[in-house]
Amino acid sequence: MTASITGRARTDRPGRYLKQLCSHVGEKLEVTFDASGGTIHFETAVSVLTVVDGSLEVSITGAEEMHVFRSMGIVAGHLEKFGAREGLGVQWDDAGLEAAYNAKRAEVAAQREREVAAERAGQNAAVDGSENAASSKV
Repeated sequence: MTASITGRARTDRPGRYLKQLCSHVGEKLEVTFDASGGTIHFETAVSVLTVVDGSLEVSITGAEEMHVFRSMGIVAGHLEKFGAREGLGVQWDDAGLEAAYNAKRAEVAAQREREVAAERAGQNAAVDGSENAASSKV
C-alpha cells in the first residue's frame, strides 16, 4: 500500500528553513537540495520539499504508512523546532492521514512512557535490593 500526504509550512523565509532542515537531517539521512527545493529519503518514504513564495511545500510518499508517518514527524518536528520563535508548523492537507499519524504518535509516546517507567521501576528495585543486602551485613 502506498501512502502519501502533502502540506505546507507558511513562512516568509522558506529557503532558510529548507537549507536548515536538509543540512541537519542530511547528517543521518540521504538528502539532496538546492535553493529551490530538496529531497529527503527515509526508509521507503521520500519527502519532496519545494520553496514557493510564502511557504515551504512538503510532499511525502512511501510504500509503508509507518515510514510516511515517521517522515512527517522528521519534517514537521524539525521545522517546528527551528521555527519556534515564528510559530512555524506544517499544515497537512489530508485530515484522515494526519489523524492516523497523530493517533500513532500518541500510541508510540505512551509506549515509550511505559518503557521508561518500567526501566525506572527496575532500577529502583535494584537499588532497594542492594541497600537491603548491605544493611543485612551490618
